[in-house]
This record gives sequence, structure tokens and C-alpha cells, in this order.
Amino acid sequence: MRAPLSPGPETYGPNTAAIRRFLVRLAGLGIEARSRVTDAYAAEVSTRAWVLAETALATAIERSGREPQRDALSGPLLQLVQRDRGAAATATAAEATDEDRVLDTLDPVAEPALAALLALLVCDLLDGAQLARLMAPFEGVIALTEVTTGAR
Repeated sequence: MRAPLSPGPETYGPNTAAIRRFLVRLAGLGIEARSRVTDAYAAEVSTRAWVLAETALATAIERSGREPQRDALSGPLLQLVQRDRGAAATATAAEATDEDRVLDTLDPVAEPALAALLALLVCDLLDGAQLARLMAPFEGVIALTEVTTGAR
């Protein structure tokens, strides 16, 4: 059994600095920028290139043994993408499932942000095209070079 992660300097493995820079920039995104990201993600996620990059991402995380670091990303991400529960609850239909209600509390940028964070987690193991593909929804909003400078 692995020891629990402590909030030390390498909480997210060798790419901790890039992940932290991304989280800081994500926190500063306004509504318009978040909307651009979610629109780009919607267009990207069903492409063959995205599916292949996502498959390579899952393989890289598993083979690298960085599952604990992957799991450690959830807390900071949830803090940044959780919407006001009261507003989400009033917008939720009565027949919605519990899962729907939970998802309604998340900003739509959560899914593309998770993909980007996971790609950064193993950016040293992905090829450049795979990394660029997984970060593509943030193109023009958060530059890959802004967050990976010195991380790769």
C-alpha cells in the first residue's frame, strides 16, 4: 500500500509546477473564456485524434504508476469548478437522477480542465501531438507553453 500524498512540493509528480500554473490560470478564467473552452472541447472530444490521445493518456498514467497523483488532482479541480449548489438545485428538474444533480453543480469547464490536468500530469510521457490535442480546448485561453515552461 502506498503512503498518502502530502501537500509537498511534488504532490503531482515531476510535473507539479506545470499543474499548479495551470490551476492558477484556470482559476482566473472568466465566463467568456470558459465558454470558449467548453465549445472547443465539444468540437474536439468526438474526433478520432482526441480518442487516440485520451487512450494514450490513460495508458501513460497507468504505466507510470501516477494514479495517486491523478487522484490528488480532484480536490483542487473541484474547488475551482463547483458552482453554487442553490442555483444549480433550482435549475435541476424534479425527475433528474442524483448523478445529474451532482453534475449540475459543476461548471461545464470541469471536463476539459480534467483532461488538460491529466495530460499535464504525464506530459513528460506523451508525445507532443497527444499533449497538444488534449490541451487544444484551452488554445488561445491558456497557452501550453505558459504552463509547461521548465516542466518538460
